[in-house]
Formats: sequence, C-alpha cells, structure tokens
Amino acid sequence: MIYYPYFRGRQFDLRALTEFASQAMTKNVIPIIEPVRDVPALPKTIATFGAHQQPLAVIQNPQVDHYNFQAAKRYPIDDLFAAPSIQRAYVLTPLLPARLLNDSLVIVQHYADLKLFLDRGWIPDSATLLVPPEARIRQLLTGRRFGHLFDHYAVPEHSFDFTEMPDSFWSNDIEFARQYHEIGFSDYLTQGATYFDHGHPSRTVALHLIYLANGQVRIRHFVSDQHDDFKHQREKYFEALAKAVKWIRTQPAINQTAATAKLATLAEDHHFPGMGVLKALTIQHHLTVMTRYLDSASI
Repeated sequence: MIYYPYFRGRQFDLRALTEFASQAMTKNVIPIIEPVRDVPALPKTIATFGAHQQPLAVIQNPQVDHYNFQAAKRYPIDDLFAAPSIQRAYVLTPLLPARLLNDSLVIVQHYADLKLFLDRGWIPDSATLLVPPEARIRQLLTGRRFGHLFDHYAVPEHSFDFTEMPDSFWSNDIEFARQYHEIGFSDYLTQGATYFDHGHPSRTVALHLIYLANGQVRIRHFVSDQHDDFKHQREKYFEALAKAVKWIRTQPAINQTAATAKLATLAEDHHFPGMGVLKALTIQHHLTVMTRYLDSASI
C-alpha cells in the first residue's frame, strides 16, 4: 500500500519535504509536488529525494499559479529526473499529449477526461492513476493500477468553529483501498485541495495534528482563545500551542514524533518561530504518522 501526499510547492511545504527525505526509511510514502513557484528550494528538495533514493513524483503540467507559464526557469529541474527515484506526474487534461504518460503518475480530476483517454487507448498500462473515489470511475479501471485521491480536510468558515468539534475522524484509507483493490491513496494533508496564492492573517490560530486510534486516522484541532481581531498572532500561537502540547503528553508513543517533540520544546522555551515553521512541523508530523499507519496495517 502506497501513500501519495499531495503538495503545492510552497516554501514551507518544500522545507518539510526536504527534512522528510533526509530522514525517511520508507518507500511506501511517495509525495507529489505540484510546482507553483520558480524558487531554489524546489530543485533542492527534488535533489535531496534523489540523493537519498526516496521516491518522489513531480507534476509536469501544474494547474495552479504561474509556474507552468514561465518559459525560462531560473532554477530548472529537468536534469533531476535522471535519478531513478524521481517520477514524472501529470494532471489529466484533454490537451495532454498521450505520448508523455508511459511509466508516469496520472492525476485524474474529471470522469469525462478519463473516459476520453481510455476510449481512445491513450493511457498505457504502465501508468499509475490517482482518481476521485467514484464508483463510475472505478468501473473504468478494472485491471489497472490505480488509487484514490480525496480531500479529507473540511474547512469551516472560521477557524474558531473547530472548537465545536475539536476531535474528529480523518480517514480509513487503507481499508477503503483494499476493498476496491487499489494500490494506494492520496490526500491534501491538512491543507485542503483549494490553492491560495498568498497566506493571510487569521482571527484564530489553529494547529491540526493527526493521530492513530483503533486502526483509523483521526485529527485533533487546537484553537487559540482569542479570535476577535487579527492582532496578537504571537499570543494566539502560544494559546494554541499550550493546548497541543498538553494533549501530546497524554498520547502513546505511536502518536509522538520528532515534530511534536519540537513543538513541546517551543512551548517550554516560549519561542515563536513564525507560522511557516509551525506549518512545516505539522507536515513532518503528518508524514511520520502516516508512515506508521502504513506500517501498522502491514502487521
């Protein structure tokens, strides 16, 4: 079973992925990067995966932001695909040349696009597909290598609304994939499928940590007490962090990670590293817990 976490190539996404690649001990987690910016961190991240022989898929026709429209890249990545662990991936669109799809990872967004390509024999058997979890799509893929891509992250209108349900079910993707004879699954972590060009301050600071319980993946939300205005981000951060660390200390070892240990240290030192670093730590925690989820299912 393979987990394909789906990332847009934002700065702190790449930072977390570089850290993961240098420490990972698994071939069953294959991150997907959809590049959004021509930045030096992108080739650095890909090169780190290649150097550590960790699998990575990079989308060649990004559908968000402007990376795909820059003819000349300041930080090119083409040469990095020579590494055996780096795979080309494509978002399936009606204009995508079928000749590109050999041995590739194909992201399917729409039933009509998939049916068009299958009816014309344009998808080679060597391609692996990630598709929406729809019955009509599964029926088209009998005998092919495919998994599902699903956005588990339900975002309320305001982050403070997480206080009404601080703990909830996240997924049982392995069970679902096995039921339908899939080779793996993909999601957008705790960032959601919707892409935002720029971040913005929030009235509420919230931390989201997944954890394992009873063979399932669940998610816990830790929300700051202050939410009346956009000020005092530092103070709000410490309010949410204190709640997270208190909960972390009650968890069994399977839900404690190097990232949660760093969160605890930040709380003890009363240090605010910035929201980007916090985001990178929650991503690292997510990847570690999902690796353990895969390992526990193989026992």
